[in-house]
Amino acid sequence: MPTLLNSAYSGEAITVDSIIKDPTWRQERTYENLDGADLVKAIFRDGGTNDGVVAYREAAAPYLNDDAEIVAEFAEIPTSDVNLGKVKKIVSERTAIGARISRDMVRKNKIDQVGLQVTALQNTMVKNGVEGALRAFKAADIQTLGATTKWDQTAAKPLRDIRNAKRMISTAKAPNRDDALMGYRPDTLLLNEASLDLILFNEEAQRYYNGSSPVDNPVYSGVTPGVLAGLRVFVSAWLPDNEIYVLQSGVVGFESVVDPLTITPLYSEHGENGYGGSNQSWRMDAFRERVLAVDNPQAAIKITGI
Repeated sequence: MPTLLNSAYSGEAITVDSIIKDPTWRQERTYENLDGADLVKAIFRDGGTNDGVVAYREAAAPYLNDDAEIVAEFAEIPTSDVNLGKVKKIVSERTAIGARISRDMVRKNKIDQVGLQVTALQNTMVKNGVEGALRAFKAADIQTLGATTKWDQTAAKPLRDIRNAKRMISTAKAPNRDDALMGYRPDTLLLNEASLDLILFNEEAQRYYNGSSPVDNPVYSGVTPGVLAGLRVFVSAWLPDNEIYVLQSGVVGFESVVDPLTITPLYSEHGENGYGGSNQSWRMDAFRERVLAVDNPQAAIKITGI
């Protein structure tokens, strides 16, 4: 029967010395723990790779400039063209952090301290990913919607606010054609777990919250088994608790990768001599470089003042 693991170092006894002797052990566990933890993978589409700079166009009308016509027999089929959005350029951003194990930690078997370091490194990379997505929203100047009443008030109607945001997205007009809808279909509610609790304090929201829907999202573990106002509910501890986002995932923006998330094996940075080199320590680094951009800014609404 397999041993149940409920923490980074549960199961068979693990020592700091054994971690040092197997430099890839800590690396592999970190990869496992970060799998499904990147919020970006859940809301942005894959924009391929790049060499450090990406040029892209903001969305324009998703239709040709002319409607299809009735064509007589032997008549020539007419052609049309499309309007193109504004060209924008963005430079990739590299984020990186490392954590050390000292020889003293090995000699005294400070396994708890090592575990705290690994957890902190993982949390830092997850937090940086969320912050990168928020910066992309801010750079695109997405629309905001103020809550009609703060959600902790008796008169609050959080579902009305959320549905108003959905309607703003689904009725968004093309920036260069007032007669053309963009065709967005909001499907995601993005918020801090404390904000979700605030919504569910509301009796009306409790009646309409489907908390037992099947979850099938292999790229992000923070999706909850619930649907609210027809939206999948994604939570992250690193999102602000005074604002939420309604959006269409996979459409609102993209991620373009220069360097994917990389975790190095443990190594002695100044050369190995059996004692951790000249500073008697071993380190593990985590880094990635990517572009995050919102090219469909009307596919997202930020609700504030909740």
